[in-house]
Parts: sequence; structure tokens; C-alpha cells
Amino acid sequence: MLNFLKKKDILTSKTDIGLVRNNNEDSVTTLIHPHNSNIKLLAVADGLGGCEQGELASNFVINSLENWFKNLNPNIFKSTLLCSKKLHQVIIEINNYLYNKEYNRSQCGTTLTCAIVTEKDTIIANIGDSRAYAIIDNEVKQLTKDDSLVWSYYEHGELSKDELRFHMQNSLITKCIGHEYNTKPTILKIHNSAYKGLLLLTDGVTDCLSDDKIKFIIGKNSAKNVAAKLVYEAVYRKQKNIIPNGYEFRDVKNGKDNATAALYMKYI
Repeated sequence: MLNFLKKKDILTSKTDIGLVRNNNEDSVTTLIHPHNSNIKLLAVADGLGGCEQGELASNFVINSLENWFKNLNPNIFKSTLLCSKKLHQVIIEINNYLYNKEYNRSQCGTTLTCAIVTEKDTIIANIGDSRAYAIIDNEVKQLTKDDSLVWSYYEHGELSKDELRFHMQNSLITKCIGHEYNTKPTILKIHNSAYKGLLLLTDGVTDCLSDDKIKFIIGKNSAKNVAAKLVYEAVYRKQKNIIPNGYEFRDVKNGKDNATAALYMKYI
């Protein structure tokens, strides 16, 4: 999906089933607020629990977030603090509703990384190991922290950032939507002037592409093609990876998972 905003701003997304799975458990949205075109929503969710359960969970979360966003009074976006509180609250409510559903006895769940771009600030919420990146000049900076076991290894200096992709336990997340009652997202904000682009990715992309590769792809493609190109490279293009030494590491296969990207690029 590709949305063109004022001037040459671009809001776009791409998702792919990958080469292994039988269905797509990722969900994605990019929306412009119906009453204020300066307000945007981007969100990606990566379902857990297998087959229809994961797909159901991610679709439910994204659809619920879309409905909330479209019906929210646009005056709320004038206050970053109030908007952050509202986003925090609705994610907890969505989590609790999913947790209590009868079909969730098998504990299906989903990650969620979302961003609301207001006229002044961008508010980001995260649960799980999907990620938000800021595109700043010619650099790409990860804004969120993964709620995962291997991320704690990285923070303690036991693994490098790139080694996370190869670790046998990199799929073990420590928090998601739908598994526990009152699960709370991590909320952060970044001033709109601090970046020129915002990128949300599920681990089907970030497991296959290093940060350097993501940066390279962004630099070599027009903004309207970046999301599609990142997903294509993660799914269909074999990467030249150097596998770390050790029994706990394994090769990263392209297309091993569903892959999803959402992008907002400002006109500068």
C-alpha cells in the first residue's frame, strides 16, 4: 500500500508470506487521520501461536488500533503527553481483550510496534521484537529495544548487535500482546525535526538483514520503493552472512518467516 501526502511525503508498507510458512501471521497498517492529514499512524504486528492463531491475533490488534486512531478526537494529538497516555491505555485494553477471548486458550499473541506522527512529535509504542528505526541523514538508528532474551545478552555485552540475528534463541521474546493480563507497552517519543524517515520492521526482515544492509538499501532506493525492497531482499535474496563461531549460532535463511515493513518518509 502506498499513500502520498503533502508535497512528496510518503507513507507506504509491504508484507510477504515468505518461503516457509503457509500463511502470513504479520499484519501492517499505514493511515492518515481522516480529520487531519498531518497526523499519521504506522503499525506492524507479528503473530505468535502458530497458523491461524497468530494471524488472528495480529489482525485483531492492528484492526483495533486502526479503529481507535480513526475515531480519536484530533485535538488529543495536540498534546504529546495526552496522546502518549491514550496510546498506552488503548494498547493495554487491546491486550486484555485478546487475553480474555475464548479462542485464546492456546495463548496466541502478537508483537506490536506502532508510531503516531503528530504535527510536532512522533510517539512510538513497542511490545515484543518488532522494531522501529529512525532514518537520520545517512544513518539508520534503532529506536526500540527488543523484548527478547537475546537482547538482554546484547545489553550486557555478551553479543554484538549483528550476532543477535544468528543466535539459536533469538525467537524467544519476553513480552507480547495477549499472553498476560495488563501487559504494558514501552512508550517513547522523538521530535519530528530529529529524523527524515521512520521505519517499522518485523523480525522476518531484521533477522535476515543487518542494520548496515538496511542502511544500504535505503540509500540505494527511492523512498516509495524502500519498504518493498527491504521485504524483497529479506525474503528472496540470499544474504552474504558471516556466521559467528559457536554452537549457539546458526545460518540465517532468507524467507524463513513472514516479512513486513512500514515506512514514513518526510519531504525535506
